[in-house]
Amino acid sequence: MLLALVLSILPDAPRTIVLLPESGAMSAVVSAAPATATPSSLIDARKMAEQLRYEEAVVEYQRYLATPERPIAERANALLELGFIHLVLGDQLNAESRALEALELEPKLSVPSTAPTKQVDFVVKMRRLYMARARLELQQRDDSDPPYVVKVKVVDPEKKVTRVLLRHALTSTGPYYSSEMECVDELCTGAIPPPKDVSSFTAWYFVEALDPTQVTAAKVASSESPLQLSVVDQKPWYTSPVVWGVTGAALVGIATVVFLLAPQPPR
Repeated sequence: MLLALVLSILPDAPRTIVLLPESGAMSAVVSAAPATATPSSLIDARKMAEQLRYEEAVVEYQRYLATPERPIAERANALLELGFIHLVLGDQLNAESRALEALELEPKLSVPSTAPTKQVDFVVKMRRLYMARARLELQQRDDSDPPYVVKVKVVDPEKKVTRVLLRHALTSTGPYYSSEMECVDELCTGAIPPPKDVSSFTAWYFVEALDPTQVTAAKVASSESPLQLSVVDQKPWYTSPVVWGVTGAALVGIATVVFLLAPQPPR
């Protein structure tokens, strides 16, 4: 069950966060996440928030976010929830930072019209800020793309972005290497170099857009909360037995045709 945070709007009332069922809660997930069990760190974080143990909840949310192999929609929900907790604690800077991270992962995050005014106003403000600045949106790979290809759409209203970098590593803690993505109009494409002589591997990555002064203009994920990509049994075409079988059959067929078409020697 997906949960949402509801902020009290009464100035003299205790600042509480109430966890509601999905039917009356934040409609943050637009596309369904894979059916995977919710990590205990996220469950604990939500329970602590419900019990008004905000500082402890922040620690548990951060522990959850350090686990990169979670569905993007789930991660975006958690980031927005953490942003609301920072808002309750009076930490406006971190509240806005977490909300913007959530919107970068899932631009369609929203709250229902029945949510408290303070919560709705905060999300509206963050969405307006998000829409006005340069941002990156993850795109689906084409069926013909290798599994280690990463694509992003660059939305840059003020035309500040000059380079887009794919930062990648073979462990969640780095070190991260960089490769510049190739951009055609708004679509940028990059590839995580697969390790040599390995058919299966896991990589962690994030994407960063830079302005003319090489300052970060936009990011998808980060080194602290990277995304994960797994490749299973990916073989180069020339090592695949299927390809060799098809190629061998084709060569035999070509040889037969050439033999039949060749002029016969005089008898």
